[in-house]
Amino acid sequence: MKTRFSYFSAVLVVIMLGTAGCNSTASQPTPEAEELPTEISTAVPLPAEIPTAVPEPTVDPDVAIVMSMLERVNAEDYAGAAEFVDEDMMAYLIGMPPTGIEIYRGKERFRSFLEECCTGQHFVWEVTPGKVKDGMVFGEAQTWMDFTRELGVAPNSFHEIFVVKDGKITLYASMMSEEALANFKPALAEVMPDLFKVILPEGETPVSEVYVTIADGTCAYDGPMTLRAGEVTLNVDVQDQAAEKYAVSFFPLDEDRDLVDLMASTHRSSPPAWARMVFLRELKPNESYTHENYVVNEGLLYMVCWSGPPEIAIGNAGPFVIRP
Repeated sequence: MKTRFSYFSAVLVVIMLGTAGCNSTASQPTPEAEELPTEISTAVPLPAEIPTAVPEPTVDPDVAIVMSMLERVNAEDYAGAAEFVDEDMMAYLIGMPPTGIEIYRGKERFRSFLEECCTGQHFVWEVTPGKVKDGMVFGEAQTWMDFTRELGVAPNSFHEIFVVKDGKITLYASMMSEEALANFKPALAEVMPDLFKVILPEGETPVSEVYVTIADGTCAYDGPMTLRAGEVTLNVDVQDQAAEKYAVSFFPLDEDRDLVDLMASTHRSSPPAWARMVFLRELKPNESYTHENYVVNEGLLYMVCWSGPPEIAIGNAGPFVIRP
């Protein structure tokens, strides 16, 4: 398989009043005392109503589910955190080296991922919720762990989406920010230099037809990674119906960019200047599509698959090497 899969906030006022008394002894008769007023002055009117306490803002129930899950993770109660996710939840960690995406299917796999990733790492996961729409909670996140602290890149920042349905998280997508990746990649390459080496295929016979399958929340390509320059036939078979729509796209990149950079850029509404989308086809659930006479030129080509809503990358492949 040539598909690269992969990839987490009272004011206290104290008023002290003092009273003082005085004593006097009368030795001489005093003048008749002035008559005291019999009514309280109403020059300063009393408030018509006594102010009431300002109620605390209501927390969206879907946000509350997300924040409760994070609380359990930060307490290292990974089994407890998993109780907030659906049995068939999908988790996508996008923009994570070395392949650009990691995918975890199901409640138990999500729990084991948290245990493997975070145990003993003094892991901290903070999310600032933003827009909430149709069960989708969008937020900005930061994470700290001993490994990234030692690399000097903590915290890492992410764009995150949680989909909540019937009180359970059914989908989680975390996209490493491009700024975080720009710091993380060189620091990681210093301690793991072989991680980012791209091994291009040698000796393969170039092909002129590509078959892509979208199923089980991701995409797969099992053919040769060498394409013949010129006309290519693209076949896409969607065998999934969990999302409303799917898509397949292809990109050439600038020479100083790779698949991990491309995946970290997928939170954008349009591709960055160093990545040109040269092909995009949107498909419906259970739809098949064939595009004939698609022209490819010599160089490297990268594939990204999508689903939505929410619109997220769900898989990738590449680089394809295009030879004469």
